[in-house]
Amino acid sequence: MKQRSDPSRNFRQEGAALVIILAFVVLLTGLVIVYLSRTITDRQLAKSSFEDTAAELLARSSLDIIVSDLRQEIADSTAVSASNIQPRSYGTPAPGLTAIPNLIRRSVSGDPTGRTSNVNSTAASLNGRSISLPRWNSHYLVPRASTSTMVDSTPISSFTAPDWVLVTPDGPQILARPAPTVIGRYGFAVFNEGDLFDLNVAGFPFSPASPASAATPGIPSTDVGRKGGVALADLTGLPTSPTVITTSTSTPSSWHSATATNDIVGWRNFASVQPNGSFGNFTFDSAAAPTGTGTRFLNLFLSTNSSFLTVSTATTSNRTDQALINRGELIKLRSSSGFSQNVLQYLGTFSREINRPTS
Repeated sequence: MKQRSDPSRNFRQEGAALVIILAFVVLLTGLVIVYLSRTITDRQLAKSSFEDTAAELLARSSLDIIVSDLRQEIADSTAVSASNIQPRSYGTPAPGLTAIPNLIRRSVSGDPTGRTSNVNSTAASLNGRSISLPRWNSHYLVPRASTSTMVDSTPISSFTAPDWVLVTPDGPQILARPAPTVIGRYGFAVFNEGDLFDLNVAGFPFSPASPASAATPGIPSTDVGRKGGVALADLTGLPTSPTVITTSTSTPSSWHSATATNDIVGWRNFASVQPNGSFGNFTFDSAAAPTGTGTRFLNLFLSTNSSFLTVSTATTSNRTDQALINRGELIKLRSSSGFSQNVLQYLGTFSREINRPTS
C-alpha cells in the first residue's frame, strides 16, 4: 500500500534548503568583497611604497651628483690659493643686491654643471605642484624678509628660488620644456655650515641674565672670545633686528638675549653643568668651586681632554645632557625656547673643532 508524502513537509525542506543556499551566497559575497577590499588597499600601499622608494632613490642619486661635482672641483683644482680656498659659487645674489653670506650655490639655468633647465621651482607643474620661497627657506639659513612677523620664513628679495634639474632615464638632461621622458626633477641650494655657530657647543651661561653684558662667574675676561674657544663665544652679540646689516654704520636695534642663551646652555648641559630652575627659566649661580655652575661649565669645556664632537651620556641626579642631531631639532628648540627666528641664520648643528691645545 503506497503512502503519500506530506506536501507541507516538502515545502519546509525546500524552504530550509533555499535559506541555506542564500546564506552561503551571502557569506561568499562577503568574502569576495573583503578580498577585493584588501587587494585594493594592498595595491594602494604597494604603489605608495614604490613611489616613496623611487622618490628616495632619485633624491639620493641627486645628492650623489651634487657631492660628486664638489669633489671633482677639488680634484681639478691646482695649488690652494686665496682664489680657490672656497667652493666656486654660482646662483648667488648679483653685486648690488643684499648678499647671503652662507649661500654657496644653487641650481640655476646656465650654471657650470650644464644640467639645469630654465624651469623655476616656483612655477606650477602640470599637476599644480611647486616649491614656494618660504618653503625653500624652511631651514632659516637665508635672512628673513620680515623681522617683525613671528612665524614667517619668507627670504629676502635677493634670494631667487632654484631652477629644476630634469632627470630622464639617461640622467639629467637640459630640455626646452618637461617631456614625457622625464622621470623626476630636483633643485638644490648649498650653504656653508662651517660659517655657523654649532649650538651643541657654542655659548656660555650668564649670571645674572640681565644685563646681557654681564660676565659669567669664574670665567676670566681673557678667556671670553679667545681664539679656538667656540664654547666661550658670546651669543648675545648676534643681532635679531635688522636681519641684514647693509652698511658699516648700520646698528641693530635688538640682540640675542642672555636669557635665551641660558636656555640653550642649560638645556644641552643639563647634567654636566646642572643649572638651577627649569627649561625656559634656567639660572646660573656664582657659588665658588666645586659647587658653582660657572665652575662646572669651565671644567667641562676648558678641559684639554674635552672634544666638541662628543656629548656626555652620563646621568647626574637623574639628569642627562642633550644634543641637536639635525637642523630640524634646532628649529624645534627655538620654537620651545622662543628666541628670535632671525638668529637661526647664524646657528648650526655641526662643528669640526676640538677643544685641545694646538701645540
